Amino acid sequence: MNRTEIFNGGPISPFWWYDKGTEYHNKFSVTLDHGIDPQILSTAWEKTKKVYPLIDCVPDMADGEMVFYKDDRRNPPIKSSRPIKPGTAACSERAFVVTYYENTVSMSSFHSVADGGGINMIFSTLLYFYLEAYTGEGDEQPPVETREDRAPKEYFRPLSGIEIGEFEQKPLITYKKRKGMFIDLDMTPDEKGDIIISRIKVPVDKFMSACKGIGANPSAMMTVLMSKAAYKLHPERRGDLAFVLTMSARKAFGIPDTIANCSANLLIPVEYGDIMGDDISAASKKIRSMIDYQRDEDFIKTLASFYETYDWILAKRYAVLTYIGKLDVGKNTKHIKGFEMTDDATCSMYMMELNGEFVISFQLGKVTEKYMNSIMEILSEFGVEAEIETAPYAVMKDADNAVS
Repeated sequence: MNRTEIFNGGPISPFWWYDKGTEYHNKFSVTLDHGIDPQILSTAWEKTKKVYPLIDCVPDMADGEMVFYKDDRRNPPIKSSRPIKPGTAACSERAFVVTYYENTVSMSSFHSVADGGGINMIFSTLLYFYLEAYTGEGDEQPPVETREDRAPKEYFRPLSGIEIGEFEQKPLITYKKRKGMFIDLDMTPDEKGDIIISRIKVPVDKFMSACKGIGANPSAMMTVLMSKAAYKLHPERRGDLAFVLTMSARKAFGIPDTIANCSANLLIPVEYGDIMGDDISAASKKIRSMIDYQRDEDFIKTLASFYETYDWILAKRYAVLTYIGKLDVGKNTKHIKGFEMTDDATCSMYMMELNGEFVISFQLGKVTEKYMNSIMEILSEFGVEAEIETAPYAVMKDADNAVS
């Protein structure tokens, strides 16, 4: 088989070797209001590849850099009840895989090639093209990328390959009392080794009203909810918590269209006295101010410089929180009835907006259900009634071949 080098993407992500071996990859899935039309999906996928041509290439490592190769094999959508593992023969070694089954469409990817924001861009374009063809109507100005034949560097620029440039160095957020910090050791796979996930949904207007009432934004509210749940479920614990809030660094580095890894991990320490005290508004505003401070362009560049100096740092943290934003493919978004994001984590909480509701996912190991129920009770205290969208179940492992 002949293959031709198309593009050198620059320094490789540390996730590369893990991607090769894990059974769980970053995955976005939607449930539609109809059974999937395979032909329309196939056509939509081919159109998506013209918008992001690199997704139809084979990534490989060469001299510590990610190189993309083109060959003549196809990577069509695969009918399978389980998502297909990227990089396998079933998908012609591609890093991006589309699978479908009944009324569900999924996209999996190597994390070393794209982060959640990048997958969301590609997946949204695919859904837009599919639903446009299925319904016969699209948007005059689509809310997704539809331009074809762009140069690779226009949409694939990893943060690791971007020059930081001039910036004002900012003090990093650090722990006040690292000793005695609280970590829930039950956030591990269950007895069968499975990762457990569950989802709830809440009205966006009610959730935002509760945020406004305590001076929070969605990310700060996620931190408040997880903190209160942790302390309520473990009344004997008083140690500080620390959360990692993932956010995109695309804006700070002027690369808004990149699908490549471009995430920043913000550290949010939380003290028991703040969260369980009498003034939750003061606590939420304190959290929000820490988030706002770390979203500053100079801070993001300071953080990038720190990681560039020390390479790979593991922070001691309680859970990882990710506010993905809004899933919007235009007027046809109404045909999307459910959304799911999964990965290999056992300490993660994700939130995305879909059709006027926030879908909140919990991947918290064998204590997933405990935290889900606790957070539903806390939301009710804030005047927000949550509904269980998906009861706890085991995240599907990726398959090497199609599964009927």
